[in-house]
Amino acid sequence: METRSIPVAIILSIVTCGIYFFYWIFKTAQGFDGAATQEKVGTTPGITLLLIIVTGGIYGYYCYYKWGRATSEISARYGREDNDRAVLYLILAIVGLSIVNLALIQSDFNNWVSRGQ
Repeated sequence: METRSIPVAIILSIVTCGIYFFYWIFKTAQGFDGAATQEKVGTTPGITLLLIIVTGGIYGYYCYYKWGRATSEISARYGREDNDRAVLYLILAIVGLSIVNLALIQSDFNNWVSRGQ
């Protein structure tokens, strides 16, 4: 997990017509792959990205759901009560707001890294 500027990531995603968004997904999957959680998507970051592209984004719904569960688990481990956001992430992805999901996840990553967790 590493910190990233959320506004810069969103702007780069727009300016590059989504290319940076795929990189951001890859790095997010890599962050969760490195975290010791019970909620694993089950694939490497490269395969995750490939499956999202090949399935036209449908596999992304599954990933967002699992990442929401993992985010809740990591937050609880560090003593921060956090609601399970899996359903929220799934709904946002279905209505086409996946970039909001990544911004929320990145915000959590940034908080964990700043606290040294």
